[in-house]
Amino acid sequence: MKDRHGNEVAIGDIVRVLEIYQGLLDMLPADELPHTLAMLNSEYPIEDFPEEDKASVTNWWEEGPGQWACSGLYLLAHEFELVKKAGSAG
Repeated sequence: MKDRHGNEVAIGDIVRVLEIYQGLLDMLPADELPHTLAMLNSEYPIEDFPEEDKASVTNWWEEGPGQWACSGLYLLAHEFELVKKAGSAG
């Protein structure tokens, strides 16, 4: 898969979320929306390619002591850019 600039990406590569599909945002519960919106311009490792043209990333946050929640995105190529290849220094 390639990012919006044509860079090849792989599992473990760090990418920056540039867009989130408005249809998804419109469907999210009110308590999840701020966490998903916080993913914009943030960096995450690619965890999977659940479909041929989508990269999966996840945002985790602590809701209380020992209580964690997450929000994930399936990103199309135009919605993210490569920041760093997995295993590269810096």
